[in-house]
Amino acid sequence: MNIKELEKEYPLEFGVDNPVLRTSCPKVTQIDDDVKELGLALQKLVWAYEGVGIAAPQVGHSVRIAAITQWDMSSKKRKLVLEDVMINPVVLGHSDQMIIEQEACLSLPGVKGDVARPDSITVRYTRLDGTQATLKADDYNARIILHEMDHLDGVLFIDRM
Repeated sequence: MNIKELEKEYPLEFGVDNPVLRTSCPKVTQIDDDVKELGLALQKLVWAYEGVGIAAPQVGHSVRIAAITQWDMSSKKRKLVLEDVMINPVVLGHSDQMIIEQEACLSLPGVKGDVARPDSITVRYTRLDGTQATLKADDYNARIILHEMDHLDGVLFIDRM
């Protein structure tokens, strides 16, 4: 499926009061072909929509799945180090130190604002192949994950401003 077909099949949801974006998503109980298809679509849509992550509710699917990217920010030009699909992610722990940075969202075009988030997190999730993964993320990478996890709980970044 090309990008135009993908965008047509999985259009972005918009709006502060959109019920799909404001619903807490149920857990995925089985990684079947539909879940795999959605996860792979989300990975492609991150790039199609020029984001750094995207959650299933943002394309009209109320399930606990998000595609995320992770970046090496140590040089002048950021470098992609990981892209993955998180199924049923859970934060295992986070730092006490909070960092305030500006966020934006594909589902709220033109809206930006400062949000305080933990400087580092550890998250456990299931991958599309059914394996369990644990990821430690810092700074910008932690923010990406937490932003997408908020979508799975019906929370928008503007709620945290």
